[in-house]
Order: sequence, then structure tokens, then C-alpha cells
Amino acid sequence: MNSLALATEFEEELIRMRRYFHAHPEVSWEEWNTQKKIIEILEQEGIRTLTPYKTAVIAFVSGTKATDNGDKKKKILGIRADIDALPLQEKNSCSYISKNDGVMHACGHDAHTAILLATAILANRHKEEFSLDFHFVFQPAEEFIADSGAGYLKDLPAVKECDRMIGLHVFTAFAPGIASLPVGPVMASADTFSVEIRGKGTHAAHPEHGIDPISVGVSFCQALERVKARELSSVRPSVISVTAFEAPSNFNIIPESALLKGTCRASDPAQREEYPHILERLAEGIALETRAEIKVSYFPGPPVTINDEEAVLTGQKALKHVFPKDKIQTLPFITGGEDFAKYENPKAFLVLGVGKEEEALRSPQHSPYFQIEESVLKYGVAYFLEYANCYQAE
Repeated sequence: MNSLALATEFEEELIRMRRYFHAHPEVSWEEWNTQKKIIEILEQEGIRTLTPYKTAVIAFVSGTKATDNGDKKKKILGIRADIDALPLQEKNSCSYISKNDGVMHACGHDAHTAILLATAILANRHKEEFSLDFHFVFQPAEEFIADSGAGYLKDLPAVKECDRMIGLHVFTAFAPGIASLPVGPVMASADTFSVEIRGKGTHAAHPEHGIDPISVGVSFCQALERVKARELSSVRPSVISVTAFEAPSNFNIIPESALLKGTCRASDPAQREEYPHILERLAEGIALETRAEIKVSYFPGPPVTINDEEAVLTGQKALKHVFPKDKIQTLPFITGGEDFAKYENPKAFLVLGVGKEEEALRSPQHSPYFQIEESVLKYGVAYFLEYANCYQAE
């Protein structure tokens, strides 16, 4: 079968589906209309579906191609897409702009959903070409770091029985049609933390009568900068970012408390394990120095996304049948997080460039101006189909 030709023939419908989901985004764990639409499209094609947990959908296609494997169990290939959007007001002016106020598909999950739907439809229409079974996993709540969807779906029987789990993520930072599928770490762990600082409020004219939590918070931020510069590896990507500093007060009042929020990212699971200890150590030292009370709370999110070698080697064979040679590259490690990492099956996660050809026109993920090069979407569909073709031949 010519996977790219099939995907190209289906391109108009693929883009239409993507634009529907872009115009009707829903945030994590509230993807009810998205779920309904996914089921509607699949059932029109006679594809069996299951709603195993909240807004999730799993669809099933069974290949009918005969094999000479005797009594060997049919392979089961899981393919996953995330379906949730972000709490963000879209500022684009396209005809399919978000109709839901304050919600936007600004990370490409609308594209992921459409690509997986197209793959399911084409696999079903050409099931005689496949000797394996497909489990198509439409996963909610990838963006909800503290309680994401993969943490629940990974333990479902229909997921656990998959011999492989594959997926992809579109990125506007990379040129259109670039494909990267390395062995090993590909995306970072994504944990969050808060630092509650309790000082002693006082009149701003007499700071000596209080304990200034703002000054304490600044010291904590400066200490983190030293850690990043002198303790974290200079060759393995890692990030500690303070993303919020809250200390509501007035012009003449030193407040009683302050709150820091942030995120820790790592490419190395061992480094990830060190982060909570680093934050606690800093808190203890600064509390002793400043007399403030400091409480650190650490919230584990998705672990490091690590591509398994055997699963990747199949994918790399598939890439050669779909992408031009110059488009297959090894891209830099991505410090964004991805809860695909929570799936315990042998897995391979493709990074797919969907940025505009002219770099100046590219908008980053999570931007209110986020847009993708839609002509690339068919390559995602073709890759999934070709992966199945290569996997069943092994």
C-alpha cells in the first residue's frame, strides 16, 4: 500500500476535521463535545468505539490480512492522540477561529485528533492490508499537568494489551515536514512546585519591625539561579523556572506572606529526582538566614518521554517510506513536557515540524496566535499507516 498516496487523497477531509476541532476547543476533562464528535465520525465509518473513562475514546480496527504466523497472537498497535485545548483567548483572524471564549487549541491537539481520526478511517477502509489490530486512543487532559489523562488510561485493559504505543506531536518551532524520531529521551519531565513564604507584616517605613517575605522570595529566586549555573549539568538539558511571584499588598505595607510558583524540567530521570531535595535545601537555608517560615510543595507531572529502541527502529523504517530524506532529522531535545511518557508500553514518539516556511511567521506553542502549516498533516497520517505496515512485517 502507498500510505502517503492514501493520506493525500484524504487530505481535504483531514483539514476539514482539524478546523472543526480548532473552532470547538475544550479544556482538560471537559472535552464532551470533542468526544461526541470523535464517536460520531468513527461510527459513520462502522468503527467500534469505547468510552472507558470520562471524555476518553478508544476505537478498534482489526486487520483481516491472513498471515503465516500459525497460532501466534495478533500484534496490537496502540496509537494515541491528545484532544484537549488550553484556557487561552485566541487572537487569530482565520475563518475557523475558536468559537469558545477563552479556550483555544494553541498546542496542536486539534491536529493530533484529526490525524488519528484519519488514520483510523483509512485503516478501517483498507483493513485487508493489515494483519494486526489497532487500538486508537483519544486521550483527554494532556495539558492538566497535576492530574493528566495518560495516568488513568495507561492502566486500562485496552491500553495495557497494546504491544506498542506510538504517537506524535506537532511543533511550529520547526520547519514544515521535518520529522525527528530519536532513540532515548525526546521530551522533558514536567513537574511543578510552590514555595509559601510567611514573614511578618509591618509598616513599609519600618521594615526592621517585620520579616519581609518579598525580600525572602527574591533570595530564593537568586539561589535558584546559582543552582542552575553551578549545580545542574551543562550538557544535559534541564530547567528550573519561577513563573509566578505573588505578594498582594499596598504602597506602604510590607505584606505578611508571599507565594512563588514554578516548574522543573529534566532530560535525565536521575536529575528529576534531585529537584525536590534541592528546593527543600534552599528553603531550609534561607529560612534560617531570614527568620521566615518557608514551605515547599512539589507536584510530580509527566516523567521524561523516552523512546524505546525497538519501537523507534520500526518508526525509522516507516519514515523512509513517507518523508523526503532531507526532512528526516534529529532535532534538539525539547524541554516541554508530554504525558505520553506515562504509558508503560514500548513506545515511540515522533516530533513533526508544522511551522510556516518563513521562520518570521511562526508562532510558538501556547501563543494566542498559534497556527500550523496544514499541508504537513497528511504526513502524520501516512507515518502512522506506514508504521503499522512495517511493524506487521517484522
